Amino acid sequence: MQKMQIIIKRIGRDLRDFWGAILALALYNAVARIVFQAFCPQLILTGFPCAGCGMTRAVFFILTGRFARGMRLNPAAPLWILFLGWFLGNRYVKGARPKRMTLWLGLVCAVTLAVYLYRMINCFPGEPPMVYYRDNILRRIFAAAATE
Repeated sequence: MQKMQIIIKRIGRDLRDFWGAILALALYNAVARIVFQAFCPQLILTGFPCAGCGMTRAVFFILTGRFARGMRLNPAAPLWILFLGWFLGNRYVKGARPKRMTLWLGLVCAVTLAVYLYRMINCFPGEPPMVYYRDNILRRIFAAAATE
């Protein structure tokens, strides 16, 4: 019971310390989804998916036992699940900043980018999330400029 209270206290401290960023992200999410029906800033601006597109859905499907579906959405998702589990366990359960955290984060990011480049070369355009979003901002700007 004592350990759980310590964990909850650590989580509460982070929520207090980062409340502004959490609020900004929640507001961005609401506005982006209402206006653009999308969340990804790169997708909204350029129409092209980013390396993280499909990640949330992929993690959800993997964690709910639909591994193949999650892997189709974003093959880097298992690495993020492992990294986040390791990081959160260290931060909240152990109360420590893990050694080599930056190294492991960099490695996961590098693999994610490599998977993204492979998919952009071999799978784009294809099944979601590897699709072109036609209602992007740059296309709107260029279309407006062309009509003037």
